[in-house]
Amino acid sequence: MEETARYDGLAGRVLTGSALLSVLVMAHHPTSMHSGIGGPVHAAMILLIGLSTYGLLHIALRRGIGRPAMLAGAIAWGVALLGDIGAATINGFAVPALASRLPTVGPDVFALAWEFNQALARLGVVATGVAFLLWGHGLLHWQGWPAKALGALGLAAGLVPVALLLAGAVRMNVAGAILVYALESAWMFATGVYLWSGRFAKDLALSASGGM
Repeated sequence: MEETARYDGLAGRVLTGSALLSVLVMAHHPTSMHSGIGGPVHAAMILLIGLSTYGLLHIALRRGIGRPAMLAGAIAWGVALLGDIGAATINGFAVPALASRLPTVGPDVFALAWEFNQALARLGVVATGVAFLLWGHGLLHWQGWPAKALGALGLAAGLVPVALLLAGAVRMNVAGAILVYALESAWMFATGVYLWSGRFAKDLALSASGGM
């Protein structure tokens, strides 16, 4: 039990730190393909996505990956990884490589790369929203108000970005991405604190017979 609690703490610290750092890194996202920091910023985002995955999947495994909501959420998160990492790879590495070949590369190539980036970024938002909705809904059935509050926050973090995107209120340009990822990171930060504090283990024991 002590070893398991230590692993909870590690996963919580990783999730909390990656959520905070992702907001910081996004604040330095370049607005031009000619910026020299595009590659490092997107590489850092890919690394932070991987760290977030460690924390989130730790929770899924602890709760029981065979539970329908946990498994479906993990699959949705896997789809989100495909979208987010794909979008970061295009803008962080493919587009700068194309820019270095100007003027032999025409504007249509950059337009195509942008559309691919946007399609993958939107896929990431929707799939992340589905994962957060599934995981958040499950927490609503746990014992104790912290779990229920975190569940409600998960529903908001899953629903609001998707609603804004589908309504056309935000686009996945730099400003829109910062807003969307900040909302998502808020739930991951809160979840990391919940896990790190040891409350997760206590509520898990209380709620072992139900929930997500």
